[in-house]
Amino acid sequence: MKRRSVLGIIAAASVGAAPLEPLARLLDGPGDEDPAGVGIAEVQAVEAAADLYTRMDLAHGGSMAAAMARGSLGWAMELLDRPMTTPVRERLSSAIGLLADRLGWAVYDAGDTARATKVLTLALDTSARGADRDLRAHVMLDLSTVVTDSGRPREGVEILRLALGDERIGSAERANLHAVAARHCAAAHDRQAGLRHVYLAEEALTRPRSASSPEWARRITVSPGHHDSALGLALFSLGEDTRARERLSSTLNRLDSGRTRTGLRCRTRLAVLHMRAGDREAGEHEARQAVRDATGVRSRRVASDLRMMLADARAHHLNGLADELTHAMTEQTATSADGV
Repeated sequence: MKRRSVLGIIAAASVGAAPLEPLARLLDGPGDEDPAGVGIAEVQAVEAAADLYTRMDLAHGGSMAAAMARGSLGWAMELLDRPMTTPVRERLSSAIGLLADRLGWAVYDAGDTARATKVLTLALDTSARGADRDLRAHVMLDLSTVVTDSGRPREGVEILRLALGDERIGSAERANLHAVAARHCAAAHDRQAGLRHVYLAEEALTRPRSASSPEWARRITVSPGHHDSALGLALFSLGEDTRARERLSSTLNRLDSGRTRTGLRCRTRLAVLHMRAGDREAGEHEARQAVRDATGVRSRRVASDLRMMLADARAHHLNGLADELTHAMTEQTATSADGV
């Protein structure tokens, strides 16, 4: 997708107006005969698939989830051509939007940013046709992260501004959007704007939340420790070391066991912060734990975080620790390759 057209396509998809046909060609359905009509059973099947791949991605990284999600999404997209009631179509659109978001995010985590952008744009367009406004906003958040990590952080911030313009978004997702916007501002070297977004995220967290949340939000946005992790990552990027250390420590104390990748992204940074503060013992402890926790996780971003942590260890003259952890990571990779 050409750089100059990304924001235009995302803007169209945010209101459900992007051309679906070229995006749908990205997906190859299994070709089985679909039911003549679509009812709640088919919608629940798509929702269950999205939940499964969400749990796989959060625990093990994008490679595994992406490999399994493609066929399900191809089948789900074909359902949209079948007759159904308007309420079923709205719920199906949200379910497919979530499933596409999970696939796009997994593809991104596995390292394919170009394809991830296309699949996430499809997710945005489909979710915009449903009734879940928080989901639409969350897809835009994921898109903004892919765009930022592709070297265009100001465009990432702009995507989040589009999302934040929807007053129907709940306070928990709004806080999430502001926290991620703060991280993008750090990447764009706009520290003051980043700190402003941190303030707005913390302010949103003081507002009342909805009494009930959809399953995807309970696994991600409103799960224990999630906002601490989002703010901790942002504050780390903004150079707010003390506040970042507090948020990241809180995350690791509260995070659900299934959030392996999030825990790793926080722990690697916490190790770095301890090293920077001169607390060698705490830094070594967190670094060793991070390498142990990374066993079996297939994530380009986690791999990058581990390399950052090792580089920081060497920068703080902890060469013995860096050598030890490099050896452990090499052994883990060899064991995985052997299928043991």
